[in-house]
Amino acid sequence: MPILQQTPHHRRRAGALSLGIALLLAAGPAALGASGPEVWPQILASAGLTLPVAAGIEYRHITLTTSDGPLDIHQLRVDLRNPTVQLSVGLARDRLMSDDEPVSSMVMRSGAIAGVNADYFDIHQSGIPLNIVVKDGQLLRSPWRWVALVVGRDGLARIIRYRWTGSVALVETGEAHPLDGYNSGLSAGGIVAISNIRGYGAPPPDPGTRQVVVELTPAGEGGRYFVKQLWPQQAFYVPFPQDEIILVGRGAGADWLQAKMTAGAPVQVNLTTDPDWHDARIAIGGGPVLVQNGQVVEDPDAPAPKERNQRYPVIAVGIGPDGQSLTFVEVDGRQPALSIGLTRPQLAQYMQRLGAYQAMAFDSGGSATMVVRLPGQPAPAVVNSPSDGKERPVADALLISTTATPGPPTRILVNGGQPVEVLAGARVPLAAIGVDAQGNPVPLVDPLRVTGPPGLVTVGADGVVTAGASAGSGTLTVQSGEATGTVSLSVVAQLARLVVTPAATSVAPGASTRFTLRGEDAAGRPVVLPPDAAWTVEPPWLGTVSPAGEFTPGATSGAGTVTARVGGAVARAQVAVTPAAGTPARRLDIPGGRGGGSIVRDILGFDSGDWSFRGYPDTVTGTLQRVPAPGAQGHPSARLEYHLDGTKTRAAYLMTNLPLPGTPAGIVLWVYGDGSGVWLRGVYAEATGDRGTVTLARHVDWQGWRAVTAMLPQGLAYPITWLSLYVVETDPSRTPSGVIYLSNFRAIYTSGTK
Repeated sequence: MPILQQTPHHRRRAGALSLGIALLLAAGPAALGASGPEVWPQILASAGLTLPVAAGIEYRHITLTTSDGPLDIHQLRVDLRNPTVQLSVGLARDRLMSDDEPVSSMVMRSGAIAGVNADYFDIHQSGIPLNIVVKDGQLLRSPWRWVALVVGRDGLARIIRYRWTGSVALVETGEAHPLDGYNSGLSAGGIVAISNIRGYGAPPPDPGTRQVVVELTPAGEGGRYFVKQLWPQQAFYVPFPQDEIILVGRGAGADWLQAKMTAGAPVQVNLTTDPDWHDARIAIGGGPVLVQNGQVVEDPDAPAPKERNQRYPVIAVGIGPDGQSLTFVEVDGRQPALSIGLTRPQLAQYMQRLGAYQAMAFDSGGSATMVVRLPGQPAPAVVNSPSDGKERPVADALLISTTATPGPPTRILVNGGQPVEVLAGARVPLAAIGVDAQGNPVPLVDPLRVTGPPGLVTVGADGVVTAGASAGSGTLTVQSGEATGTVSLSVVAQLARLVVTPAATSVAPGASTRFTLRGEDAAGRPVVLPPDAAWTVEPPWLGTVSPAGEFTPGATSGAGTVTARVGGAVARAQVAVTPAAGTPARRLDIPGGRGGGSIVRDILGFDSGDWSFRGYPDTVTGTLQRVPAPGAQGHPSARLEYHLDGTKTRAAYLMTNLPLPGTPAGIVLWVYGDGSGVWLRGVYAEATGDRGTVTLARHVDWQGWRAVTAMLPQGLAYPITWLSLYVVETDPSRTPSGVIYLSNFRAIYTSGTK
């Protein structure tokens, strides 16, 4: 069992956005503060969705298109003034030391309706949260120096930085000794108090380390105990007898316990903090402080201060001036196609503009998770996109529960509160949610009746709305029994923008793939499209596309362009049909080729920017962006910024999932080097799922553009998929940082490959 360290070991879509937030963010740098990383990028488009979760609990999903990239934001508004709303602490596996647990699991087994991750924790080690934990008015873990979110016995939320003042005293003599912690990491030269909730108890000491364990049995209220027994140089594992605690002393602490403690002696254990934790109903750690008294602030003792100006997935809580209006905010990151994340100053500015009088962050990066039971769903689920690609187990969570009893619907929320914008001729099946008088989502039992502006739309017997041929605006009304709801409606004749997904793809003869379309108006708001579009393929012999977007390749391999036209807008995607043996292509002399001449073909999907950043281990940070320049031979680039901090083997990854057609013998990649000397490698997966690694450059010791090549081993199970490109450092004395650009990804084929 590892000895704990008192340091952090962690890391790491449609509708009109509410007018206040949209105007705020669109105001730009002048409204949002200082220069450099604290400046918000220009807001190009915004959209949002608001849904009731329960009385006093509301979920909001916001998407922003900015000049720096997209932002995907999830918010939970919680009103503690509502007596049916409760905040509580979830503890992984119901103990402090564990292999941790996903937030969704803690939410489900507690019966909560929503939850977010909270404190930093000893990841991949003991799993213990690093700061104070107070649950149901009971202190479970002593504080560390960072701040905590506290809900007091008075029902008000606060942000508090606790200082630990605990001690143990001999009742008969008054002699006292400070406690280094309660249910924390073991101290090398002090004394720590431990209860069952910590888990595991006290392990045997390391060779050469003196340890004494004192078993204490309760002797009444107020922290009074009797010494039951001393256990020198022995382990003491949980479970302990009912209500007992142990004192674990090491080094000088062991000497004091050995000299002062005797069986049967009364002792006083003081689990105290400044300010007094007894005023708290719940307390859970995090940091840094973002907003104080309505003003953005710099936390003088922030976790991981080097991360201040780096974009991350982030999560925070804001407290309104009344102390009872809370807003939890999660912003996804490390996913360039979805969300680029925020710096800490940007997060602070966002919380301030939401009206937070006090605000603080929680553990972010891959830990950032928000779980919500949305209307109509049978159970809570993760609503954001964790940057690990899956939900990360964490040490603790803030759980949000409701005791509200739903009543009959009094109103209807139509289309998630989003205005309906539809292209002429398109059909819209409306989503309708009943809401009772307290704000709880409830089922609609009576049939729906939908009415709309005559001449602008028609409504079928199934409630589906069909837009007419003319542009215009009006209001849709939905009724169910006595409940009524309305939503604004716009019919547009033309689109401002059409987007096709995927932007590039490969497909083998005899297979097929599907393209999807998204329409936008001039403000970037989504527009509902007809189910079919006008598609063309160039060259025509490459294949055909159905009106619904299904691409069927022809018999001849090659590459070309698929074009869609809807509502006066045009969108294009690149498509490649797997090359067959002997297909002509550009020839290239490849050192180390397998003879008979080598050819290369562009892998079109790389240019789409469908990548994500990942660092390993948690000390590694960085960013990944698709940029038009510098680029190689007319292609855009992946800009990979990396900071390989730490002493173990460290790597910064461009993660992708890129099929390579045919049976390539190798790859070619253009790299704009930074002279940092890092190792550049790549990972691929065979059809069997087995993975392989290749080296593109043993040292990136050049500056400017250079083409690098890696040949693949023979005997692979084709087809293969490219999974990542990454820079790596193995020398513990080096901590390189830099930026490289990766462009013009191509596959090599020889006469010995097909």
